[in-house]
Amino acid sequence: MHPTSVFHWKDRAEMLAFVRARSFATLVDESLRVAQVPFIVDEAASRLLCHFSRGNPMSRALPMRVVAVVNGADAYVSPDWYKSHEQVPTWDYESVEIVGLLTPVDDTLLRDFLAELSAEHEGRILDKAPWTMDKLLPATLDKMLKGIIGAALSIESIRGTRKLSQNKSDDDIDGVIAALKRSPSQHDHDVAARMALVRRRPT
Repeated sequence: MHPTSVFHWKDRAEMLAFVRARSFATLVDESLRVAQVPFIVDEAASRLLCHFSRGNPMSRALPMRVVAVVNGADAYVSPDWYKSHEQVPTWDYESVEIVGLLTPVDDTLLRDFLAELSAEHEGRILDKAPWTMDKLLPATLDKMLKGIIGAALSIESIRGTRKLSQNKSDDDIDGVIAALKRSPSQHDHDVAARMALVRRRPT
């Protein structure tokens, strides 16, 4: 987390909503192995459900303790966008870290999780009938499933950083939002929208 307390994100429900919307994490274990995984949030069981290729070294070392880092959009902030003088460049962003024990799950839960994961993201695609696993031949699906392993990450602790210029004046925030909206980058637009959403709200 960012060391400045004003940027500490403390609302667990908001952090889980952010994590659920992103549904992609970087996992790092105690041996500094790294994996990028898609996941769903199983809030009732306070865990994330994910999967790896069986060839991934991390999948062969389960169970293990890991930290999952879920990042949102980020944006460079130029000092020229502030109304105030004597400022320096910085970066605005949102990120959530989840610490817990990563353990394997059985094939039934893996299949159910994959169906839920694809349904969630297929539902976000407009003007298309959702893809489902039953579009695959059973032999093809079984072969694909044998190449991966499912895992559950217990949510032992969750912490977040929401650094969206909360330490600046309203005029400075307005200047940053206006500049990011003029940017050709969709990431900048996303950060501007998040700044407008949370400005002056407690974290």
